[in-house]
Formats: sequence, C-alpha cells, structure tokens
Amino acid sequence: MALELAPGVLLTPTPTKTPTPTNYISDAQYNLATQYLPELEDQIVDRFGSQMITGMLEKLGKESTFAADLIKWNEEGRLTQLAEGVTLSGNIFTSVAHTFRVGETIVVRTSDGSALRKGQIQSTTADTFTALCGNAAGWTGTTGLKVYADSNEFGKGTNGLEIGLNSQVQQFTQKPVIIKEKVGDSDTNRALQTWVKTPQGYVWFFKNLNDTKGRFNNAMENKLIMGELWEGDLAAAGVQGTQGLFSAIEEGNVFAGQATDLDDFDEIIDRMNAQGGISDNYLYITSAQSRVIDRMLKAENVTGVSWGEFSTEQDMLKMGFNAFKYGNYNFQKSNWRFLDNPTTEGSATGATKTHGVMIPQGSKRIYDVQTGTASAQPMLHVKYRANSATNRKYKMRVQQWEDGTSDADTYTVEFITERALCLSSRNNAMIFKG
Repeated sequence: MALELAPGVLLTPTPTKTPTPTNYISDAQYNLATQYLPELEDQIVDRFGSQMITGMLEKLGKESTFAADLIKWNEEGRLTQLAEGVTLSGNIFTSVAHTFRVGETIVVRTSDGSALRKGQIQSTTADTFTALCGNAAGWTGTTGLKVYADSNEFGKGTNGLEIGLNSQVQQFTQKPVIIKEKVGDSDTNRALQTWVKTPQGYVWFFKNLNDTKGRFNNAMENKLIMGELWEGDLAAAGVQGTQGLFSAIEEGNVFAGQATDLDDFDEIIDRMNAQGGISDNYLYITSAQSRVIDRMLKAENVTGVSWGEFSTEQDMLKMGFNAFKYGNYNFQKSNWRFLDNPTTEGSATGATKTHGVMIPQGSKRIYDVQTGTASAQPMLHVKYRANSATNRKYKMRVQQWEDGTSDADTYTVEFITERALCLSSRNNAMIFKG
C-alpha cells in the first residue's frame, strides 16, 4: 500500500505582488435581489500549519553587536603537529615545513598502521629531520608515514631545545548582509470591506502585513543558514554575500547521507573524538532522519521498556526518542521545520538534500580581532550592526500620506536588518547531506 501521487502536496497559491479582487467582497455580493445570503466563516483556516521556519538560531545562538564591514576572529591551533605523508630514506625523514626539533622523541607509524617505531631527532633542516630509531628492528616503511613528537629527552649537563614554537591560530572572516522586505496598499483598499477577519478588523492590508513580517523573519533565517560568500559574476558585480551555517559547517565535517545505525554513530563519535570531544550535541534534522534514528534505537532497545510504552498520564503510545546517550556522547534531536518545508529545502533530493546538522552545546574562548579582547562565546553566534547612533537588528518604517511621509495616496511598511552568523569551532559541527 502506498500514497497515491494525486492529489499531491498543495504548493499553490503563492503570494502576488498586487492585491487581487478575490481579497474583497465582489459586486455580486452587493446584489440585494439575491434571495439567500451565504453563511460566511470569517476566520482564516491555517491549513498548512505553521509556515514559520525560524527558531533554531534563536535557541542555539547568542546575539551581539558589531560596527565594522568585516567580522574577524581567531581560533586556536593544535598543540601537537601530526605530519602525514612523510617519506624516509635511511634515517632522514622528509616533511615540508615541519616543526620538529632536535631532542624531541617521535612516534612513527606506517600508513596502514601495521608497524610502529619510536626514536629521537638528532638534527633538522627546513624540510627534513634526521632521527635514530629506538627499536632494535630499526625504522620501517619509506612513504606515507605518520609522525608526531610525543615528548623530548636530554642527557645530564646538556643544552635544552634550540628553538621554541609559536602558537598557531587560524583567522576567520565573515561579512554582514542587508535584508529587506516591504508591503503596501492604497488607502482606498485599506477602507474596503473584506471577506476575512484579522485582529485589526476586516482589513486585508493587515493580513498582508502579518504575512510580510513572517516572510521577513523567514528571509533572515534563510540567509543566515543558506548564505554564501559570492564568487563568479555576482562577486565581479560587487555583491559580497555572507557565509551561512551550511557553508560554514561544510568546512568542518560532512556525513554522507542519513545516519541510520550505530555503526554510523561510531564513525561520528570517532570523528568528534579527533576534533574536540564535546560530549553534548544537538541534532536538528528532518522528520525522515528523526524517524530513522527512532527505529535504530528501537532495534537496540530489546527489552522494549521505552518503545511502545503507554504513558500513565495521557495514555499515549510513545514511539519516539528525544535524546540518547552513546559512547559517553549525549545526542538531543529535534525536527527542524526549515528542512521539511515543501516549498523550500523540503523540495531537495539527491546529493543536494540536507538531512540535518549537529551543533555542539557549549562555548569556545576566541580572540576578537576587532575589539582586541578574548571571550567565551557560543559556537553559534548571531551578530547585528549597531552602535550608539543606530541599531539595525530589526528596523521598521511606516510611510503614509496623512503623516506627510509619503506623497502618494498609499500606506507602506518596510523592514530592514543587517546581520551575520558566526560559527566558531566549526570542526566540532557536522552536516548530514546527500
């Protein structure tokens, strides 16, 4: 058994740029010769449920102000360098621009992990270092070696390390984006009787106004999630764009497709152990991915204590999970309307389909280049432009003839914001895609 293709998901009607006659009572309804009047239900039926996709950034992100055209911050580097793809000839290792020093002891593994050797560095050049093996069998392998310095060792009365190491940081840059929205109508239409009732009475303009506010809020969330720093023709035309959440996370970790079983979460946990080891993580995912996880947990829950259990308070069959703990990692999951909306990202299929994101809970200590200060900030951070003279977090302007703000016989409302999303420690976040 399956759902029939027709009738399918209703994706229309869509908004129009101008008011239509169907918004207002027609001439036929003014016909007093009509014997019977229709029974009018003046409340609008919310047949699509909530069409708002906002909320995730507000829940997970902190907000703060900025005042420049660029937002910059630094993030710490690794304390220990792992050199990969190292070649060996005799006792001479080659690794371009390495940071190894004389006196350090090293751990050397072959590319397949089949052999392990340890030794000490005796001399270095810019791209090579000479090391003696501390194992009787001597060095093994010639290419694709993995090497790191675990410590150092010196004899009595000897000099110490010849050089020190500078801390490594990586600088990130983000650009803000200006987002606008507008709604308007003639004062004549604002006075017309309409079919439907709004909180302000039978005035269709206020229906448009409320929907425009929702569309503006969705546009802000969309841009901070789907935004790109433009290249190609747009960049050449001077349009800069802004890096959204998806683009930033793709610089961290990408999981191909849905996570369907514990083997997948083993792989996720192994990656997180290598990245930052943050134990508490939020999964904002599609309904389909959420159900896959529910079935995975159900299959593991052989006793059935939680699956199929009736609530004594509500007599409700609980067939889902809000959170689970595995490998000392806590995963909390929530359906994300943004990814299921059939008129936007819910329409995606194949390689471009995003099934969800994983955002770690917590904050990282970062250095703000603009202010010259270090502070602990949530990994998801929304910044809006503001100072003592202006605040562009969410601005609204009303123009109308009677106030002298418009020469036309119209009433318009405009919205504007200027903001950017900053994702620090993106190496600890993950996107499920494809």
